[in-house]
Parts: sequence; structure tokens; C-alpha cells
Amino acid sequence: MKHLFSLIIASQSFLASSQLITGGNNPTDFIANALSSNNVSISNVSYSGYYGAVSYFSANVQNMPFNSGLLMTTGIANIAVGPNNQANAGVDNTNPGYNQLTSIVGAPTYNASIISFDVIPYGDTLKIRYVFASEEYPEYVCSQFGDGFAIYISGPGIIGNQNIAHLPNGVPITLNNVNGGNPGGTGSGISACAATNPQYFIDNGNGNQAPYNSSNSYLQFDGLTVPLTAKSAVIPGQTYQIILAIADAGDGIFDSGVFIEEGGITAGIDENTLDNFVSITYNSSNQLATIKITEYQDNLTYSVVDLSGKTMEQSKIAETTSIDLSDYASGMYLIRVEGSKGQITKKVVR
Repeated sequence: MKHLFSLIIASQSFLASSQLITGGNNPTDFIANALSSNNVSISNVSYSGYYGAVSYFSANVQNMPFNSGLLMTTGIANIAVGPNNQANAGVDNTNPGYNQLTSIVGAPTYNASIISFDVIPYGDTLKIRYVFASEEYPEYVCSQFGDGFAIYISGPGIIGNQNIAHLPNGVPITLNNVNGGNPGGTGSGISACAATNPQYFIDNGNGNQAPYNSSNSYLQFDGLTVPLTAKSAVIPGQTYQIILAIADAGDGIFDSGVFIEEGGITAGIDENTLDNFVSITYNSSNQLATIKITEYQDNLTYSVVDLSGKTMEQSKIAETTSIDLSDYASGMYLIRVEGSKGQITKKVVR
């Protein structure tokens, strides 16, 4: 374990025989240390939910490359410890759901764990690395029990609260949006269905299968995603608000969890491939911004956003485009270009 080892020993006993170790009683004691890196500053941490549902973790397990970090669950964090020898692991901790996740999963939510904090990034792209896992796999895929996870960001240059936890194709993180299918159904009214976005899904057994049910090098959860990265363009040095939220859907029985990598909240220069085809320049002498496109890209759009998050103008583009800012009030603006290969943003001062 890393720098929180002494905290864990002091605050909660752990299962030393397992290769997933959980510990830590008060989430506000360890969240900032576990998540921050040297290019972000985290403060004003708060937690809403059952205290036993979140934990610091240290891991050396199959299918999940994070060595340590923060575990958030919809029941009790210790249930994540393997082997995967139960088909129905979970605890209803009786906490309420979360309305914003209810709208994503399309069913009533329960047992929400919600962490909020302020973050100051020292780069133009904020990133959060995570893995979503669930005991609802595979039996309850394509049902109302599609648990979900979201990361909401708000702050300068961002319109409202945006959920940045999604697959590269923009689909939110829920049981029904990323899975290996439900080949056999459950026999309780849930029909068999095909896989959805299976390239992002890792099977971890169903609680009765070897080697998952006999080795503590596997998690208890029946399935998990590959490591995913939530990203947002930000203004370096400005303060943003982050909300991490996970909840059960349909009922509060089987648990789901999300692993946030230690030091997994970072800020830097975005390396997405759109940079190879699009550039944004600004000429302060004539107040013209130029979006130069060197190779045609499908579904490109640009927007100009002020620091309050208001979109001043927005349009689709297919070729090199000039934007006249001469009629804009003096101040700072973000010019953002988005497409299927990513997003780039330039800060300009008018």
C-alpha cells in the first residue's frame, strides 16, 4: 500500500489474506490524498451516503490494473474482496438514491454514494481514471436493475453540470450500456439479450465458476469495465466542482462499485487525435479566430463560450473557418472544436 497504509491499519482492520485490501472509516480523511496528483489541487471534500460504502483500497487482482485508490460502492466496500464465490453479493444499506443518476439509468435509484469536491487544475484538460464493476452482471443485464455511475463537472467555461463519465462513443456508464450480454436470462422475467459495447467489458465469472470462485486474486464483482478516462476541457488555475456518484437501480440488493485510481485525477495537455487535423489560432490585432482543418472530419462543431458557461455562438463546420470576435465584449473566451475524434479548446482574451 502507499501513503495511506498507516491510516488504514489505525482505522479499520482488513482482510490480509486477500489481494484486494480495503480500509478507512471516514472518507473525507483520505479522498483528497488518494485522488489528487501533483498537477491538481483538491479541497472542500464532502460525502453523502453510508460511510461503510466507500473505502481506500490496495489491490493486486486480475482484470483491474489499479494498484490503489478510492472504492465507492452501493452497499459495503468490503464485499468487493474476492474470490467471486457468491452469485448475489450485496447489502442494502438503506440510503436514498440520487435523482441525477435516476434520469441516466431510467429506473428508481437506491443506496447512492456521492462525493463532491473542488478541484483546481494546472493544465487545460482534466482527467479522471476509473473502473466500473457490478454484481448485477450478467443475470440482470437488460433489466431495470441497471446500476450506474456518473462524474459531473461544473465551473468556468462549462455549461451547467456535465456528466463526463461515458464510453468513447458518448454512452453513459450503466450496467445496460456496457456488458457482455445476458445469454441465458435469469428465469425471473428477464429475457436473454446480446452484448452492448462488449469491447469495454471484462467478464469475472458469475459466482459459481472457476477459477474466479476459488482464487482471491479475483474481485467478488461478476464483471467490470476496462479502465476508462473521463475528460473535460478546463481553464488552468480556475476552480471546478466535481461530483462522483454511484447508485443501485431498480432495487438496493446487489452491489456495484467504482474504483478511482490513486493519483487518477490529473490535468495536462490533451493528446486526443483531433489535434492532428484541427488547430485554433487567434489574431488579437483584428479579433479573428481561425479554425484550420487540414483533413476533413465528420460531424465537427465549434462553439464560443464565455467564462460564465454561456454559449455565444455554435455551428457545424467542414472546412477552415474564421470567427469574428470584434463585436464581443472584452474578456476571456473559450473556442472549442468537437468531433468524433475528440475535443480541443483554445482560451482567447478579447
